[in-house]
This record gives sequence, structure tokens and C-alpha cells, in this order.
Amino acid sequence: MLLHRESVCPAEGLSLLDTLDENSHKHAFSVSEDLKYALREAIELLGNEAVYYLQEKLHEKVYGRDLARQLTVECLRYMYRLLFLLYIEARPELGYVPMKAAAYRTGYSLETLRELELVKLTTDESRNGFYLQESLQLLFGMIYDGAPPSANGPDQQLALDGNPEHHVFRIAPLRSHLFDPKRTPLLNRVRFRNSVLQRVIELMSLSRPKHNRERRGRISYAQLGINQLGAVYEALLSYQGFLAETDLYEVKKADDGFSRGE
Repeated sequence: MLLHRESVCPAEGLSLLDTLDENSHKHAFSVSEDLKYALREAIELLGNEAVYYLQEKLHEKVYGRDLARQLTVECLRYMYRLLFLLYIEARPELGYVPMKAAAYRTGYSLETLRELELVKLTTDESRNGFYLQESLQLLFGMIYDGAPPSANGPDQQLALDGNPEHHVFRIAPLRSHLFDPKRTPLLNRVRFRNSVLQRVIELMSLSRPKHNRERRGRISYAQLGINQLGAVYEALLSYQGFLAETDLYEVKKADDGFSRGE
């Protein structure tokens, strides 16, 4: 029992509560380390997809350090948006996003999209469609402009008798640089395929397997503290992408195992 004397104040050694707290911090640290690598791979996925779309769909020339620098910043901002949303949705006590509202939770939340992380995309339409991007763009807009949009006035959801309507929710507008669409002009012109964004969501949702056959655990953002998220944020500040001028090959040591997808 957690409240038993032996659990709270044992005669010898650490208490059970202290042991559980220590293990929780160790787990959170391990998760934050996984996230550092996952976010880097996700940024590369977004950047490569943006280059593909600009070249193959918009028929634009993609070259230069300035473009690579701008694309890096925008991909970082995109990933920070996802990280922020995963954190605040996992902590409903903060009261920012209405996770208790079924309409938001099942129709708009990022948590709902996480349920699609391992769904097999078996057709060209499912792989190359844009459902995930359209859903995320809608969610980003709701965070930035609020829901309902603040321009429509604070009382638009009130019925004639003054009582709130059923099945509605409110989100206060967050007019920050993070969600400002003007801060991602390049990515605003790009359409990310479902296959790419599904992989990005998977990387942010599941831990990395330490061994080839190890089962991957689901990352709980509710267990991550500000310190762990800050460590992830700082680890990406030095990240700098570039546009390869020649074919590049990734190599590994002879005694290292193969990672997922190899």
C-alpha cells in the first residue's frame, strides 16, 4: 500500500514513493533522449518532402544556402508546433485545449491523429493524399486564431435565450510566432503526403526500439516535465540542414546493428 508506513517511511533504504519518483524521472529522461533523435529524423523528412514538392510539383529551382537555412528554420518551427500540441493535450489541467470536449478530442485533436500512426497505407490514394496535412493545418489555425475565430465575436455560440449551445468548445487565440502562418512561407506552399506525416507522427509517438525485436512503447507526454522538453528544444537549436550537391551515403560501424527500415 502506498500510504503504509513501510512505503512512506521505511526503517531502511529509500521509500517506495521515492523509488517510484526516481524511476519516473529516469523514464522521462530516456524518452526525451529518444525524442531528440526522432525530431531530427522528422525534420529531415519534412525538408526532403518540401524539396520534392517544390521541384516536382511547382517546378522551381531549389538550391543555395539561404534557402536551406530558411527551410531548416521552418521545419523546426513545424516540429515545435507538434511538440507543443502534444504537451498541452496531454495536460488537460492546464485548461488550454478542450480535451474534455468530445467534438475537439475526436474531431480535431492531434491525439486523434496519433491513432493513425501505424495504420497501413495500402493504396496510392492513402499514401499520396493530404488528409493528415489538412487536419494539422486546421488545428494550427484553430490554435492561432482561436475557436471560434475571434473575429466573429465572443458571443457567436450563444443561443437566443443566452444559454451556450451543445457540443461546442472554445480555444483562446494564441497569437505567437510559433503558430503564425506568416513565419512559414515556404511550407505554406508545400503539401505533405500522408505517408510522410504519418512517419513524423509515428516518430513523435513511439519510442525507439533498443533491439531489433523489442516492442516500441507509446510516449506519454504527460510524464515529461519542462526540464525534459527544454532539453529536447535545446538539442535542436544547433541543428542546421543543407541541400546536398552530390549523392550522400550513410555508413555505420561494422559491429553496429541495423536500425529500423534498413
